[in-house]
Amino acid sequence: MFKLFKRKKNKQKNIFWLGLISYFTDFSSEMLMPILPIFFQDVLGINKAFIGLIEGAAESFSSFMKVISGYISDKIKKRKIFIIIGYAIPAFIKPVYIFASTWWHIFILRFIERSGKGMRDPPRDALIAASASGKRYGGAFGFHRMMDTLGAVTGVIALAIILHFFPDTLKPLFLIAFIPGIISFTLACTKVEEDKKIKKSKKEINLRAITHMPPAYKFFLIPTFIFAIGNMSYAFFILRAENLGLNLIYIPLVYLVYTMTYAATALPAGNLADKIGRITTLILGNVFFLVACVLFAIPLPASISWIVFVLYGLFYAFNVGVAKAYISNTVPREHTATAIGIHNFIMGICALPASLIVGSLWNWLDATIAFGYSATLTIVSIIFYIAMLFRFKDRVS
Repeated sequence: MFKLFKRKKNKQKNIFWLGLISYFTDFSSEMLMPILPIFFQDVLGINKAFIGLIEGAAESFSSFMKVISGYISDKIKKRKIFIIIGYAIPAFIKPVYIFASTWWHIFILRFIERSGKGMRDPPRDALIAASASGKRYGGAFGFHRMMDTLGAVTGVIALAIILHFFPDTLKPLFLIAFIPGIISFTLACTKVEEDKKIKKSKKEINLRAITHMPPAYKFFLIPTFIFAIGNMSYAFFILRAENLGLNLIYIPLVYLVYTMTYAATALPAGNLADKIGRITTLILGNVFFLVACVLFAIPLPASISWIVFVLYGLFYAFNVGVAKAYISNTVPREHTATAIGIHNFIMGICALPASLIVGSLWNWLDATIAFGYSATLTIVSIIFYIAMLFRFKDRVS
């Protein structure tokens, strides 16, 4: 891991501090995430199609913000300002949840909160790539994913402890979650160093920058889109576990299994990608997601939820950071934020139809059809990734 920090002083610190910032941000967010879907369904009485609409719309808007922030960041050659704003929004919005009383309050708050993620992600990821030692992109992003997910583990453990001893403290949770959020915002303001060596692009960077990208990147967006259109919100995995009979008190714990798996395997997955290739590693990740969907499509005992959430964690470990590493290794550095922003935009803009379709299939048909839909599109995406192995060299550099 320490091979990541072999560059100039400011560069080597950026990866560490951005990882620590993400740790506190996910600590804050994941104190709330496991309980939100059940709160939507059981307290506010929102059906699964509407849950899909809320989560999908919020993710889609976040992705729109990602492509815009990535483009502007590359255009003005600045990263830090987007990172600061992106971490400020979710930190300061959490206490406002206390005043929410209807589903549309939550809808608006989720929109605002996810816009912060959209604002910060591509510029932050471009800064991580610029700070990576010897183009060890997989290791750098793997470290960041590990820290991010360790924060999620800490947040879920804190949630479980608080709910165990103080079961009637739901609204104060939002105040408690504000504390690690404000820490991440403070660190972003004081510890992150700007990338001062972004090269001036020979071509004008604009929202059509995809036309200037390498063919391997353009082809990569095809399986990205196919998978994304079937990639349902995490909320449906939680609702399926409850649907199969998993007791409510175990929901934070099964979610903890997902976050712990993600945290433990993100860095090894990134290092593996640097050795065997990023596309090969992405294929493995999609296989994990496929098996998780198949297991939840079958009406098995509730105990299967523990295995499914392990697979779900492995999928994220082998997918999120690795995809960014592939992009960083494929496109010119001056277009990195734009390229990551476009990729994130596709993933997120598809979140609305994906979650809406899955929620509607489940609401009006059944869970088997809903999870089967996601499994089918995952298989198609894997086929396209395999085609990439034959058409393009899965470069490791």
